Amino acid sequence: MHILTSFILFLHSMEAIRFSTVLQQAFSKAAAEHGRTYPDGAACAWGAVGASYLGFALCGLSSSELRSIQYSAREQFGPVILDCKWYDSLKEECLNGQDEADALLPGPDGSLCQCRVSAHLFLEMLDFCREG
Repeated sequence: MHILTSFILFLHSMEAIRFSTVLQQAFSKAAAEHGRTYPDGAACAWGAVGASYLGFALCGLSSSELRSIQYSAREQFGPVILDCKWYDSLKEECLNGQDEADALLPGPDGSLCQCRVSAHLFLEMLDFCREG
């Protein structure tokens, strides 16, 4: 990795939490509120899948990178625990009640990019995870 890329990653990590972490926490909270739990590591893996989908849509993450992350999560943990009835609470939790929110997302070659995620794209990402 180039020194400049490393420095940019360092600056981004100081400014904002990665969206995969936001999703991981929201998935775990939603599951717990409905009497379910993720196996150890599964919420983290599915948070990474969701963030990667958004990175694919907004930051130039390749479809092969996205599919690799998705297949790895599914292979290791099975399908995501994500009921469509949770969508509104997940959207509220992750977007803080707004129509869009800033997100630190994976880009190509391990880079990170900061983007605005719309509520529509967020719901599309949840569908992708459920289909995963």
